Amino acid sequence: MRGAGRASLLFLLALSPVAPLPSAAAAEPGRALVPRGRWHLEAPGPPEVRWSVLFRRSDAEDETRLLVETPGGRWSLLSKQPASGSDTREEVTDTALGETVSRVLTHAPVVLFPECASVRPPDACLVLEGTRGRLAAPLSAFSKGEAAALRRKASAVVSPDFLRRLRGLAPALPIADLAFYSEDFLALLDPALARPKGPPLVAPRRPGCTFDASFGWPCTPDERRREEWLFRRPAVVTPERTGARDEGGRGPS
Repeated sequence: MRGAGRASLLFLLALSPVAPLPSAAAAEPGRALVPRGRWHLEAPGPPEVRWSVLFRRSDAEDETRLLVETPGGRWSLLSKQPASGSDTREEVTDTALGETVSRVLTHAPVVLFPECASVRPPDACLVLEGTRGRLAAPLSAFSKGEAAALRRKASAVVSPDFLRRLRGLAPALPIADLAFYSEDFLALLDPALARPKGPPLVAPRRPGCTFDASFGWPCTPDERRREEWLFRRPAVVTPERTGARDEGGRGPS
């Protein structure tokens, strides 16, 4: 993870109790992500924004999944950074439509993307892929003369309905963990999704197991117990009755 997103995640890791990762054999079948860290935050707004961060680090890569809800919809965002190399992959899924768009940034020619063969560092090759096609181009091309035509092609890799609904994600763009999704990914699909200027969105941590389960990512029993411990209610203190006597037998003065 890079920039503000990495700083935000490291801060959360420092504050949160972390359980050991289960072995691969113990992982739930069909789930590649076994969260090592899980946090839920809520900004009351308006507009109200709620999100969870699910993080896993393995020998092969880091995975960060964001579960985001705004008044405009719900999205699952996934970022993967390999332990070796600088290639990254991000995905954004509209949970209502079940539609996904992905972005790959690679800094070296790869056989899978022949369009990237001529791209050389410090430039990177950007590959957008959605339900309606794929676009591969040098990242630098989006700031040159062909930028307008490339942006039209970028918007065309997803359905019009997905593109329209994607604007509902805008209130969540100030979230620090969303920083690297915006400029060279979401804003290429729709300029209205450029990251706004200003401080990152700050919100208190809240219980999130119910929220996460509604996205299909329920807490494990251990995670639920940790959440209950973290947000345990303070002991109830019975207020002193009027006229009660103190330990010396004296009444109120």
